[in-house]
Amino acid sequence: MADYKGIKGFTIPTVSSDPSNPILGQIWYNSTTKTLKGEAVGVGAWASGGTLNTARPWIAGAGIKTATLAMGGEGKDDVESYNGTSWTAVNPINSARGYLAGFGTLAAAIVAGGSNPGGASALCEEFDGTNWSEVGDLNTARQDLASGVKGTTSAGIIFGGALAACGTCAEQWNGTGWTEVGDLNTGRARPSGAGTESAALVYGGYTPSYTATTESWNGSSWTEVNALNTARGGGSSGGGPSTSALYASGYTGVGVAITESWNGTSWTEVADVATARNGAAGTGASNASGIIAGGETQPGSAKSDVTEEWTLPDTATVTVTTS
Repeated sequence: MADYKGIKGFTIPTVSSDPSNPILGQIWYNSTTKTLKGEAVGVGAWASGGTLNTARPWIAGAGIKTATLAMGGEGKDDVESYNGTSWTAVNPINSARGYLAGFGTLAAAIVAGGSNPGGASALCEEFDGTNWSEVGDLNTARQDLASGVKGTTSAGIIFGGALAACGTCAEQWNGTGWTEVGDLNTGRARPSGAGTESAALVYGGYTPSYTATTESWNGSSWTEVNALNTARGGGSSGGGPSTSALYASGYTGVGVAITESWNGTSWTEVADVATARNGAAGTGASNASGIIAGGETQPGSAKSDVTEEWTLPDTATVTVTTS
């Protein structure tokens, strides 16, 4: 039988300590720990972050893992900013509401739609880094819109919503007003999404049954693509591109901890969040970096202030075993 040298053309090096900057595929024997090790593709994991000041569900998010806004929430006007360590209260939105959509950055964000004591809202507000100002309303007032889309205060898209209002509706923001664009193929409430106004993804939600359906937007129409592994709604997704999305937690009749990663073609289940919940704010730059915060662990009760941070390193050092 051929040995490692016969197969690879060289022997496994013996070292007294692990290399400081190993590369993918590198392998070595650590004589100090008496272990065979190698550098493999990284595995993502969730870690605890700073807790929100105000526990609440159905929050909109904007930004990235180390610079996030958590906006509104069920019956709340609270807005908090996150610096990667802790949350700080900033100026509230003008109209308290939850079940709303948001996109943008820590210094420039949009929130639209949602539900307040008067019912479904068409209100849209813009954040300049300090204050909120009312800008052009949605064409269709609704709640339960998609969360997690990446956008700016001059360009963005929202879609879905409460089925009785317009679960198939999609509207684009141009910095001044909203324009109705092509409808979703599957109307749904409480979906999540990723991408931009010209290249977006929508997934999950309820129709009224929970759905795994995923659709891709090319700037003019929606096309059904590979579905989630687990049908659910109310999960959290953070503003990455349409080719690199992360969908965490959600509701299937109970809160779930499931996380799935999208690579532009298909969904793969990855590490679960520690706290199963739905209605949490989600932000992030890609399926390699994100955050979820708040939500509820039981519908109508058990509001959460928990923050979890997702990291997927390019590579990771692993110990080679015989099992």
